[in-house]
Amino acid sequence: MPSTFVTRWVAYCTVLFACIGGGPLIGQLDSVRVTGSQDNTTIRAVIQSISDQGGVQILAPASSSELDRRVTISYEDRPIGFILDQLLESTLLSYTVYGESAIVLLPKRMLETTYTADYYDAISLSTTADESVQVIGDAASLNPNGVARLTGIIRDQLNGEPIIGATIGVGNSGQGTTTDVDGRYELSIAAGVQELVISSLGYDDLIREVQIAGDGELDLRLLKDAIQLSEITIRSQAADESVKGSQIGVQTLDVKTIEKLPAFLGEVDVVKSFLLQPGVSSMGEGASGFNVRGGDVDQNLIRYGNSPILNSSHALGFFSTFNSDLIRRVDLYKGNIPAQYGGRLASVMNVEMRDGNFEQLNIRGGIGPVSSRMMIEAPIVKDKVSFIVGGRSSYADWVLDLVDNIEVNRSDAFFYDLNGRLTIKPNDRHTLTLGGYTSVDEFFYNEEFGFDYTTQFADLSYKFVINDQLLSHLSASISDYKSSQFDLEGLDATQLDNGVKTIQVREEVIYADEDRIELIAGAEANIYEVDPGQTMPFGDFSIAQSEVLQTDKGWEAAAFANVEYEITEDLVVNGGIRFNYFQLNGPREVFTYANPEEPTESEILGSSIETGTIADYSTLEPRFSLRYSLTDETSLKLGYARTSQFINQIFNTDSPTPTSQWQLSTNYLEPLLSHNVSLGYFRNWDNNNWETSLEFYGRSIDQLYDYIDFADLIVNPHIETELRQGIGRTYGAELSIKKPAGILNGWMSYTYSRAERKIDGINNGEWYPSNFDKPHDLTVILNYNPNQRNTYTMSFNYGTGRPTTAPVGNFISDNGIVVPVYDQRNQQRIPDYLRLDLAYTLGQGYKKDAALRTSWTISVYNVLGRRNPFSVFFTQGAFQGAQANRLSVLGSVFPSITLNIELL
Repeated sequence: MPSTFVTRWVAYCTVLFACIGGGPLIGQLDSVRVTGSQDNTTIRAVIQSISDQGGVQILAPASSSELDRRVTISYEDRPIGFILDQLLESTLLSYTVYGESAIVLLPKRMLETTYTADYYDAISLSTTADESVQVIGDAASLNPNGVARLTGIIRDQLNGEPIIGATIGVGNSGQGTTTDVDGRYELSIAAGVQELVISSLGYDDLIREVQIAGDGELDLRLLKDAIQLSEITIRSQAADESVKGSQIGVQTLDVKTIEKLPAFLGEVDVVKSFLLQPGVSSMGEGASGFNVRGGDVDQNLIRYGNSPILNSSHALGFFSTFNSDLIRRVDLYKGNIPAQYGGRLASVMNVEMRDGNFEQLNIRGGIGPVSSRMMIEAPIVKDKVSFIVGGRSSYADWVLDLVDNIEVNRSDAFFYDLNGRLTIKPNDRHTLTLGGYTSVDEFFYNEEFGFDYTTQFADLSYKFVINDQLLSHLSASISDYKSSQFDLEGLDATQLDNGVKTIQVREEVIYADEDRIELIAGAEANIYEVDPGQTMPFGDFSIAQSEVLQTDKGWEAAAFANVEYEITEDLVVNGGIRFNYFQLNGPREVFTYANPEEPTESEILGSSIETGTIADYSTLEPRFSLRYSLTDETSLKLGYARTSQFINQIFNTDSPTPTSQWQLSTNYLEPLLSHNVSLGYFRNWDNNNWETSLEFYGRSIDQLYDYIDFADLIVNPHIETELRQGIGRTYGAELSIKKPAGILNGWMSYTYSRAERKIDGINNGEWYPSNFDKPHDLTVILNYNPNQRNTYTMSFNYGTGRPTTAPVGNFISDNGIVVPVYDQRNQQRIPDYLRLDLAYTLGQGYKKDAALRTSWTISVYNVLGRRNPFSVFFTQGAFQGAQANRLSVLGSVFPSITLNIELL
């Protein structure tokens, strides 16, 4: 692309050529010959000498420093061309013959570039443009082919928020692009007068006529139209992104769609909305977290803002951690994880918080049957500094009182969360943000047991746009997760505490140029402090003994690079590499065993307090994906990722609880390692009105752990004796059919998934299903929009019952105790899961300038009233065999109504 320096030469030549008069014919440079000798003379003086001697016009700019170089040269009866070649050989200049009347000195790279007629037309038009039309750029930055680079940001007219996925088109040419997650766009556009058409769902179209003279910036704002139901739009994908995108196994949530889905007791839930996507499931109602493609709950990296968090659920899984009013974008990477993310085997959920309103005060809230929420955002300095803060709180006890069960009536459930963000943008190149989050959860059941857990984090982020192609993002965060479990009964009532503190520093540099290359590179460091557990007596009458384990300390560092390159329009390759290093540090009690390869409590030889480095591991993780377009509507995608995990959750219950222990890798517990492979076929139909895909995936886990029978995991200083190491595998297929728009829209997804393990000492060393093995999962979502304000939604979900271990008989001991005899692990299944939900959404009114806007959501959760089992447990009655008992957390219909309020 020509620089300002080159443009000065263009201006020079334009005037030069206009002033050239007649002269001797020099069409053949060999016909003009000269003789002379110059000693320590400037090139300019030599050129002037041969010009005078040969009677030829040699035109050169007075400001060029290249001509001030000194040379010694001798020539006798030599052609002018031969002498010029010698003089200019070591400079940045060359020459050309203009017609047959002059020789013109120009930069070599200008002479190697072909300037089109469009280029010279643009220079001419830039001096004669209509004053009523906005002129973008100048000839100093115009490509020789007459095409300019137009960049800018599309924002909301009222609040200044960037609009993601807005379309910028050039007249009726079919040429255009879409804005990214920051509302930015980049467009190659021909010089001259052009008509830009900017559109986005929920906004009035904007048509702007501009005069393109060269590279430049154009920021625009769109005004909401009457059908906008919610300010939040996080769909950053173009209509054909499912086919054209290079990544495989990526889900992006559209919060506007989520808000219409039937929600449990009216609370919009990001995590539960993901459970309606292919490849994502959970253990059941009341289970914390989520499972991706057969992976464990703890194998998902969850990033909220710029901070990693360990718990994505409130109230034992009934509500998610995330307040939808503050969310900007949510992405879930399933298996094929880009190199910039690491530390988990199965997936990455990246939740971005949005900035506050830079234009005006905005208040939004919702009142539901069990919880309420409120959000406030406003500028502190208009267009420069803004804040956003939001909070939620529950009041669910009255619902528990309605259940016809005395144990449930005597239970309590409560949570609240509060998070906010301060954003400082002195200009479009610098952005500083400070974010924070705190939450508290309490749950007590029938005065028998309870949980209490908190999550807190603070993060600082600085984004610097170095130039149009280079962005730097530096962030730092500190997070603290603490949990307590209470056993409230008897003289042995106890309180169990544990927690994890994480400090992270991360630098990421993003480079993108016009040659279809995007490079992301950087490094991160994590410091862990893990409290593996301590117990203490609870209550005045408890005689339980206190036990305390030492805090584990470790750190993890990583360097990564990921590049996406569009080889051709049909073939896009995305490749990356990540290097991880982990170190566990003392002081720590380390046990020695007779057989360190398979440590058991009975073979402990002794222990000692070790300092310094206890264990260290490093992994090299290649990542790769490609997309090949078979047609404009069809593509094939392939992906591979090597992943590792140095912190794991240890539990021997059906699913992890909020108080399940987190454990760093040690000298006995090596990090988990896996290979992830994906292959997909993607096809859009009817001008992208229908989206279909079929993906196959597989994951091979090199190192995996499971607990031994009757394992004791609570406050155990030698936890390695309760675990056994082996391998694992997950594989399956995901079918998805979507109709994203229209009066009748929605999607259907079906997942076939298997998750199996092979652990020495369990099930005779044979393959067996994991707790998360659910072979079949079917979801159907239908939305009916008879008009702009009304939406009727149906959600249907069916899933295979998960594995369980059942007794196959019993025997009576010598003292008369009936002892059950169990089958091999996870060889039975609980009943299948089936649920139907309905919802009706009455959107905001048509009056665009209304200060107070309201909408309503009415939903019925579990319309069929099915008692879907969370688990099946067995009890022993007198003179009876083992009796199966179904535990259904939600076994009845749950209607709800939510009022959403927005004040501008």
